[in-house]
Amino acid sequence: MWKDFFSSIGLDSVKVDTIVEKQLISPGETLSGHIHVKGGQADEPIDKIHILLYLQYEAVKEDSDFSWHEKHFEEIIIPFKRNIKAYEEHRVPFSVKVPLEAPKTDDTHKWFVRTKVFIDQAVDPEDEDEITVQ
Repeated sequence: MWKDFFSSIGLDSVKVDTIVEKQLISPGETLSGHIHVKGGQADEPIDKIHILLYLQYEAVKEDSDFSWHEKHFEEIIIPFKRNIKAYEEHRVPFSVKVPLEAPKTDDTHKWFVRTKVFIDQAVDPEDEDEITVQ
């Protein structure tokens, strides 16, 4: 009972780590890698895995108090509908195309891959990795 409760609030629950094959990529290339999902101390029902390729850029906008903004470029949803057992491990491959018109990484443009595992009635684990577009 306590294991289920602690997992639902994110303590010793499912962990996610996104591993990209190469951190340095050019516009128009495909970014490949895998998602490492590891079960926590209790079995948990995973609904889906969400991968987002996005750009953080610095710009002054009159309708915003913030100088950094996000622009989403590619979004992948991997249906995973299954229970992950306690401490069970999975590798889920993925690939996402970097747009041909993608701005290169510099002081005002930063690229990220964000991964989120959706778990029913629990804290959803996330991972975020920076990549360099050159």
